[in-house]
Amino acid sequence: MNAVLDLPLAEQFREPNTQYLSPARVGDFFGLQVQEIAARAHVHRNTPTARPHAPQLQSYLLDMVRVLAASTELTGDSKRAAFLMRNEPLRAFGYKTADSLIQHGRVDDVIAYIESFAGGAAG
Repeated sequence: MNAVLDLPLAEQFREPNTQYLSPARVGDFFGLQVQEIAARAHVHRNTPTARPHAPQLQSYLLDMVRVLAASTELTGDSKRAAFLMRNEPLRAFGYKTADSLIQHGRVDDVIAYIESFAGGAAG
């Protein structure tokens, strides 16, 4: 069984007693202020606190968690995966980071890229 299934990754980001992800918890994990989360999600700066369940915000948070899950499966360490997402320039994407690509809606491309490493050089 992989590390993601042993401990539900998304559950640690859940807003207590709700069905949505917590902007504050995601922000804390990635070292982002709530206002930075708002800017990255392309929502008003008050949305994460006033309307944390807003669909556009939740979509962005889920994208971050999806890429984190794929990265964690590859690295085996969620903290290392988060660091790489925010800081590692990806040659295949013009040296943009996964974090930057997520902000521009390229989540599926990033996940496909990460998963390509699981197959090794032959893919």
